[in-house]
Amino acid sequence: MEFLYSWFLWLLFPITVLFLKRRRGLSLNLKYLALIFLILAISRPAIRGSLVKKELDAHSIVIALDISASMRADDIKPNREIASKDTIREFLHIDKIDQIALIGFTSNPLLLSPPTTDHNLISIALDTLRDEYILTKGTDIKRVIKKVSKFGDKRIYLIIFSDGGDEVIDDKLISMVKSRGVEILAIAMATKEGSPIKLDNNSLLKDKKGHIVISKFNGELEKIAKVVKFTNPKDIAETILDWIDSQSSKEKIKYQTYNYFELYFIPTILALILLFFSSTKFLLNLIALLSLFGVNLQAYSLFDNIYLSRAYSSYISNDYNSSIEILSKIESDSLEKELILANSYYKIREYKRAKEILKSIKTTNPKIKQQILYNLGNCEANLAYYNRAKEYYIKALAFGEDKDILYNLNRVIFLQQKYKSKLGVTNLSSKENSSTSSKDNIKTKDKPSSKNSDKVGSSGGGGSKVSKNSTTKEIKSSSKNSSKRVMSSKAYDLINRGYIKESRPW
Repeated sequence: MEFLYSWFLWLLFPITVLFLKRRRGLSLNLKYLALIFLILAISRPAIRGSLVKKELDAHSIVIALDISASMRADDIKPNREIASKDTIREFLHIDKIDQIALIGFTSNPLLLSPPTTDHNLISIALDTLRDEYILTKGTDIKRVIKKVSKFGDKRIYLIIFSDGGDEVIDDKLISMVKSRGVEILAIAMATKEGSPIKLDNNSLLKDKKGHIVISKFNGELEKIAKVVKFTNPKDIAETILDWIDSQSSKEKIKYQTYNYFELYFIPTILALILLFFSSTKFLLNLIALLSLFGVNLQAYSLFDNIYLSRAYSSYISNDYNSSIEILSKIESDSLEKELILANSYYKIREYKRAKEILKSIKTTNPKIKQQILYNLGNCEANLAYYNRAKEYYIKALAFGEDKDILYNLNRVIFLQQKYKSKLGVTNLSSKENSSTSSKDNIKTKDKPSSKNSDKVGSSGGGGSKVSKNSTTKEIKSSSKNSSKRVMSSKAYDLINRGYIKESRPW
């Protein structure tokens, strides 16, 4: 198998990079796979068949472009060579059928593009031609005709873009043109008055005697060709096409090509199916339907991933009750599920339920351990158990410094002193608790990140780290200067007495 438009395959590289950096989720994964299949489809995968010979009703045309130094004269604007190239491009645009070859010539002819019906290839060859790399000088029409006659076609139409140079057309060259069946149309790319020739250093070309050379059109070409005076690219291109059509009927041109059986429809169909599944609930309904026929889907992890994706979408949309309801449908436990569930209960102020779930989570990832301890501290702070909150914050700091944890630790120490709570044994009285709720509201800086970043091993398809900012609590006081208060010496003493020195602080 091969790809007919293989240059499209480079698009797979950025898609692969985005896929590896993606946020996990079934729907998103399916869309990435669909995009990959679409790229494969436009690259046109195909199986090469046998080599076959075909015939084409078309003319055999050769375009010969004079690229000698005299073609840089500017009596035809912007200069003779550029005007010739523009005319050739215009002709390629309006002639869609004929087989065309391109030759560049000075004293020697050079085949720039072999005979082909793919006119885009000829345009590319024309664009890549650089006259500054041409070292030979002069204009030899005779060698161009000899090269063209070797192409093997019964009748060849030669279109010459040239000023004619200084060549003298003799009887021998005229006889050769007639005997080899070459019909010639010459486009006069020069005026009768002529023009000096500018060199690369902007000086003018001079002969051996030091006289400035004036390049004019060589009328000798009229002996072997029909000569057309240049006017503008569009009109000349139409004149060339009319001349070719007036010569004779089109001939059978033989060429060889491969048969291809294209396979683009296969990745296209797969892409459409994946897009359909990623954008609808059809897959969920299909799984439910199969379960009616006794198909065992209990271990189908894809089903859990769908629920996780939907639950996370509800969470980031602030629909926490829906998130809890969706997660209740997942039977297997996973780190992802427990973290989203705990955060959802926290958001609806079910702090005790959130605590129970957080305490049950087991992980070996130190970053997630710090996050869990931090969230436990936030739960205790909201329940006004400031001493317990302080202990959780201190344990969390054992896994690394964090400005949010330090800030909340400072706040609970301040509130502890403000309301004179008993450390770690009893909660505030209902009156004090009410006062706390009214004066020191706990606000959330909620910036939820992907639930699937920083994967760790866990059941149910992997774990995740939820951003620290997802449940960061800012415990505010009615005091205007409370934000400037620093940690007490007792808090630092608790840290220095052992927590950050524990080898396994979990």
